[in-house]
Amino acid sequence: MRANSIVTITVLGALLLPHAGWGGGEQVVQSLLSSFEQFAAHSSNRFMLLFCIAAATLISEDLACIAAGLFAAGGIISPLEAVVAAGLGIYIGDIMLYLTGYLIGVTALHRAPLKWLVSEQTVHQCRDLFERRGIPIIFVSRFVPGTRTATFLGAGLVRVDMARLLVVFACAVMLWTPLLVLGAMVVGNQVVHVAELYTAWGLWIFLALLGLLLLVTRVLPRLFTRRGRRLLVGWWRRLVHWEFWPYYVVNVVTFVYVLCTGVIKYRRPTLFTVTNPAIRPDSGFLGESKADILRGLNPELVGRWRLVSGSVSGSVSCSVNAARHDAIHKPADPAARMDLLEGFMAEHGLSYPVVLKPDRGQRGQGVEICSAGVQAAAWLETVTGDYLMMEYLPGMEFGLFYYRMPDDERGKIFSVNRKKLLSVTGDGSRTLEELILADERAVCMAPVFFKTLSAELLDIVPAGHAKQLGTVGTHCRGAVFLDGSDLITPELLEAVERAVESYDGFYFGRFDIKAPDEYDFSRGRNLKIIELNGLTSEAAHIYDPKNSILYAWRVLIEQWSLAFRIAAQNQARGFEPMSLGGFVRHWYRAGTGRLESSGS
Repeated sequence: MRANSIVTITVLGALLLPHAGWGGGEQVVQSLLSSFEQFAAHSSNRFMLLFCIAAATLISEDLACIAAGLFAAGGIISPLEAVVAAGLGIYIGDIMLYLTGYLIGVTALHRAPLKWLVSEQTVHQCRDLFERRGIPIIFVSRFVPGTRTATFLGAGLVRVDMARLLVVFACAVMLWTPLLVLGAMVVGNQVVHVAELYTAWGLWIFLALLGLLLLVTRVLPRLFTRRGRRLLVGWWRRLVHWEFWPYYVVNVVTFVYVLCTGVIKYRRPTLFTVTNPAIRPDSGFLGESKADILRGLNPELVGRWRLVSGSVSGSVSCSVNAARHDAIHKPADPAARMDLLEGFMAEHGLSYPVVLKPDRGQRGQGVEICSAGVQAAAWLETVTGDYLMMEYLPGMEFGLFYYRMPDDERGKIFSVNRKKLLSVTGDGSRTLEELILADERAVCMAPVFFKTLSAELLDIVPAGHAKQLGTVGTHCRGAVFLDGSDLITPELLEAVERAVESYDGFYFGRFDIKAPDEYDFSRGRNLKIIELNGLTSEAAHIYDPKNSILYAWRVLIEQWSLAFRIAAQNQARGFEPMSLGGFVRHWYRAGTGRLESSGS
């Protein structure tokens, strides 16, 4: 008994060595199996042998299963014992991984460094994903080397239902273990080489098969219908035309430039945070308050708006014109929020449509132009943070990028772009969906339009009737951006200077402006500012379809070069950039929606 125990410990210790896994080579694996077989052949304690097999699965499941199969082939143990011992060890190991994630995750998420990397909101989203799709993921991961530990730990971290998981683990183990154990029993020692190859390339083989499965199930069927073919055309155009690429892909060169410029040239990575000292704390890099910015502009050139803030206990003045721009407490009852909206509209003589948007948002996220009370009520029921109620301004929309060096009295217009909302014209026979798919531009954004217009897709559009597809002038929601440099005039610059003359500390950003037409806009007449974006706003004329990605990168680099020059002058005037740690903490709070309210 004592000798058997020593050999058991020796074998398990060998399996624990770094070179004992599949990465150690076939000769090492063969040597370990030979040692294991010698131990099994001279073992007088059957229970200890089965326990050793089960325990070995905690180190290397595949190796333990192969060893059990070889023992069964040699008559040392029965096939049933081999399957049960290996399967029980694997099952217990899976549960232990789940419990590790379950127990460690609960406490670790509230301590550094995980609390900086994973928010509770992210955990809730992951839990929802696992609840909807995680069970198949967990089941498949049993058969794919390299994915099991991460998947099972993740299931515990987001607390997938334990009862369901026990059943899934059991089903996967009952299918996988007999295949490997009995396969090793039939094939013999040759299974070691096969297992080596499978473990080394199994993940890539699985991904290749998954890609083939997606091709067969998701792509090929679309080729047999006109709708499917047009959707594939739209997908391909989004892939090959850079203007449809994700923001973080387009700006990868910009990110490298900003990082190198801050670190190498100016020796202050966060210097850009004083480009606009008026927009605190980071000049409008991330999560800036739209209300705070609107307060700084000339109210004569801004549409009527009101901030509804969760941090204000009562109505307080928020700008020079308190009758138009005030902040009020956000009630918990959606019906009371609707009363606030109706009161705002009645006070200023407004009718629908009306604009609702989050006070802190990026790239048009959450903006809703509500054409009726039902639509507004639905938006107000789901809003969680501070938000703005704004009058809807008719006319054409333009983007205007402005900058001014702190030492100069006047600024310059860096960029102007026209914003064109797409529309399709009906013929009296085709549905709205068919018209979208037939339009060469609209088909590129078909998934976006299908989502926003889902209730109208099967409606027949009357002949000659133009149906507008988008309502918000943002590129990611379907608007077309066209170069408007021909609209830049001294009169337009003068109007912008009037808008910012009282906004001390603003030097760099893009205005979203409404005007009756291009002529009025270029002459600086009848302008109304919808929004002003700070440091990370883009000279949006780069998204004109005629421009290449190389042109876009050149403009973005030039834009950020100006931002650093402005920041350097502001630093020389006494403004201190954020510390690197402070900027990282601010970035984290912005990403998790924990920035302070701007209503106070």
